[in-house]
Amino acid sequence: MKRQILITVFFMYIAGRLLSQANTATLFDIKSPLDIKLSLSVKEIRKSREDTLYLSHKLYYRNASGIYDSIKIGLKGRGNSRMQICYFPPLWVKIQKKDAKGTVFEGNKKVKLVVPCEGQKDGNDLILREHLCYKLYEIVTPYAFRTRLVNIELTERRKKKTDTWQQKGIMIEDVDKTAKRFNATELNETKLSAAALHDTSALRFDMFQFMIANTDWSKGFQHNSKLIYQKPNVIPIPYDFDMSGLVDAPYAVVSQINGEQLPIESVTQRYYRGHCRSHDLTEFVRKEFLSR
Repeated sequence: MKRQILITVFFMYIAGRLLSQANTATLFDIKSPLDIKLSLSVKEIRKSREDTLYLSHKLYYRNASGIYDSIKIGLKGRGNSRMQICYFPPLWVKIQKKDAKGTVFEGNKKVKLVVPCEGQKDGNDLILREHLCYKLYEIVTPYAFRTRLVNIELTERRKKKTDTWQQKGIMIEDVDKTAKRFNATELNETKLSAAALHDTSALRFDMFQFMIANTDWSKGFQHNSKLIYQKPNVIPIPYDFDMSGLVDAPYAVVSQINGEQLPIESVTQRYYRGHCRSHDLTEFVRKEFLSR
């Protein structure tokens, strides 16, 4: 009897450990979409963009046991073009360390949440295409933002009524988290010359943007890109691909430089905005792309 009790206790311990590990699996290690629920006021979120304070909210998520759990979060609007163009602005989600402990969000103090621009069904298709861009860049180089698809039940609160939307979304890790993975630090310099960047990493970045037909970026000014410093190299990492030809959002327009439109008529046309590199380096990176 005593032996049976010990065996039972042992297996209960192992089961508990496995469940604990499942519940605390890293947010971006899991491949399947995360189911979440959010209730918010779009009007309040829009106002919050310029504020340093995050709006207090609660996020409901489906845990490893398949049951909805909740976590306290802070929400704030972010972005430039989407904030002006879209009905639903992209979001910053901030999580306190003590609240994240023991949940799938553990280790993430802040994540971006990209939601469809509008409420129509094709908005979800655009999110899936944009997520594809992130996953493609992970094939090009490990120096990429990790992402995870989410299924969102979004309840919009208005004065006299509420609307509920079933949406796709993308959670994107914060640059601090990305830099930490490579023993690097974020570089906040916003006027950096092409010569200061690690040439192979910069060319991979440029060729990838050409591949997905994206011109809405700048490495030196960190527009839709971030820079990390991994001594002795400065490495660019892209994000926000909604203006690319691969996504082909209905609101996407050809980029302008110093007030002049680039010499293409549509975002689905490719235009190389990268810097010239040596023939040998260009052939090396070109063959990398072809091999993958």
